[in-house]
Parts: sequence; structure tokens; C-alpha cells
Amino acid sequence: SRNILLTESLNAKITDFGASRIRSDATMTAGVGSCLWMAPEVMMGKRYGEKADVFSLGVVISELDTHELPYSHAKEGNSGGSGHPLPDTAVLQMVSMGKLRVRFSPFMDPDMARFVGSCVNVDPEARPTAAEVLYYMQVALRNQHF
Repeated sequence: SRNILLTESLNAKITDFGASRIRSDATMTAGVGSCLWMAPEVMMGKRYGEKADVFSLGVVISELDTHELPYSHAKEGNSGGSGHPLPDTAVLQMVSMGKLRVRFSPFMDPDMARFVGSCVNVDPEARPTAAEVLYYMQVALRNQHF
């Protein structure tokens, strides 16, 4: 999320459009973005839609919540957490197979964690739409869920 900056009034601004392209619904394919924030369908070079952005948003929210890079908890030798970090290629493979997910801190509101968890579902059809994300976040802000 180093490409997300905040203004003095705490409005988020996205930077680094060096790899961006003009959006075309007919030609959304892999080729842009940073791999750890990519949706599985993008990683695998499949056609993708706007729910890939919902996945990336969920990854960013996890990163902001835990103060750690995505998937930094994944280590060689697995559960003990004492091994070396997994190479990006292994992380990408595990994420695309649904065997590795981002984490959330125990301090995140449980309802928020469930909702953001749905944003990072390996199945794009199971993710909320951008409109649903916006609505949920507006309600959560009003109810002070974060």
C-alpha cells in the first residue's frame, strides 16, 4: 500500500500509474499491479472484472489492520512461524489455490473482519460488489465499527 497516500484531510490518493492502462471490459487481462495485492484470477492470467479490485482492497485493509505486508505470516516450514518467508512464487501459487489468505488482527471488529474476509475470497463470484463494499463501509463508519 505504499502507493496510497493521505492528504492533510485524510483523503486517500492512489499514485504510481506507470503500469496502468485504459479500462476496457472486453480486454481485462493480467499484466498490471503488484503481485501480492493481486486477485487469484489476475495472478493466473485469467479474464477478470472489477471484483479483482475488491480483492485488492481487502488485501490493503488487511495490511493497514496488521501493519504487515500481505502474507508475511507465511513461512517455509509452515505453522511454527520460525522459517524464512515464502518466495513470492510460492505465495502466489498458494493464494491462487485458496490455501493462503491474508490475516486480520484480533483488534479488528469481528463483523468487519468477516466482511473484508469476503472481499478476499478466492472465488470472484463470492466477493461483494464495489457498491456493496461502499455501502458496508459507510454503514460501518456511521456505526463506528472501525
